[in-house]
Amino acid sequence: MFLFTIKHCIADVFLQTFHKNVRKQDYLNLGGHRHYAEHGVCTLVLLLFFVNPLIAVLLSILDYLIHWHVDWGKTKFCNWAGIERATPLFWRIHTLDQMAHFSTYALIVWITYCLQ
Repeated sequence: MFLFTIKHCIADVFLQTFHKNVRKQDYLNLGGHRHYAEHGVCTLVLLLFFVNPLIAVLLSILDYLIHWHVDWGKTKFCNWAGIERATPLFWRIHTLDQMAHFSTYALIVWITYCLQ
């Protein structure tokens, strides 16, 4: 889980600082998908040290898909409800978003453990 925490910090914080005009509320926005793909690729690199390549690819796709829908859902909801980023309520919702991401990593770790 520690390695997934490092991976998450790189993909969810550091790499996002290079993104411009990302519209995660748009389901097929290329900027959003670049972000989700960064998560998938980072997960792939991490998993290749621990599982066979096919499993690594499949679990990386899972991470990509879940990250996409968690971020899209959070953004759609906040826009629909008029919740601004600078408000405490946004950051409470963002906490749920992060819990969902880390739950995904726990699921991936569990799957890799079960496949051993």
